[in-house]
Amino acid sequence: MPVSVDDVMKLLCSISNKKGLEVVTKGQWRGVMHAGICAGIGGLLAGPPGIAVGGVLGGLMGAWMSKEKRRPASQVLKELSGAQQMKLFNKVKAIICNLDSMNNKQLTEWVLSSESLQQQLLHMLKDFFEKELKIPSAVQK
Repeated sequence: MPVSVDDVMKLLCSISNKKGLEVVTKGQWRGVMHAGICAGIGGLLAGPPGIAVGGVLGGLMGAWMSKEKRRPASQVLKELSGAQQMKLFNKVKAIICNLDSMNNKQLTEWVLSSESLQQQLLHMLKDFFEKELKIPSAVQK
């Protein structure tokens, strides 16, 4: 039986977990929003000094909230839409030319036994995250 999109997604999840691939996201807009809201509330409660105090407290809270957040790449892969999964499947197909002639077991054994192939797939995943999903960075632990 040929390899399915789900099989490839499971394989990519397995490789990304094995290699410790994570995506780094930032919650920048939440931080800005909290700073503005706190400054506004401070202004309503205490006038001009309240704006200053609220702005400082909101800025500190915003900075804390906008720091980097790391998520396992496998979690991001599981949340992809069907169209995105198909794009990823086609990218894997371009790397593994004889994908159609393999079954899932053969593919898994072949990929897991080849460090070079795993690195190619990881590079393709990082590129996919940056270009297709607009996630600025994917890092290995």
